[in-house]
Amino acid sequence: GFTLIELLVVIAILAVLAAGVFVAIDPIDKINAANDAKVQNYIGQIRQGMEAYAVSNLGVYPANPSPTLVNSGDIKVVPSAPTGYTYSYGAGGPSQYACGTLQSKKYTATPFWVWCSTSGKAGPTTACTTCP
Repeated sequence: GFTLIELLVVIAILAVLAAGVFVAIDPIDKINAANDAKVQNYIGQIRQGMEAYAVSNLGVYPANPSPTLVNSGDIKVVPSAPTGYTYSYGAGGPSQYACGTLQSKKYTATPFWVWCSTSGKAGPTTACTTCP
């Protein structure tokens, strides 16, 4: 048999190990990383809808994708941002951008995911108005 002190020591050691594993995994950052992936995917969907709209409208991009892209049939539904995240868009016309916020530790220096029609690229940037 074990004495009460030996059992308490083992429980304390297991608690310290469990706390260390919990800190190493960082579940909050994992959730933020998953939400960042959603933002990147959604900005890609919005990009495809805006480009399809521009092709049909002589190179003019819509100012607000919510009603315009859905009404034109270029996308079925404008994706909504995960809780705590935001999207923003340019003014439309001959060029456009779509921007979403990022929150995981990986994107601390570049907390925005931006697609710009002028460059045709999407990627992390320091501001919504900065093209990747």
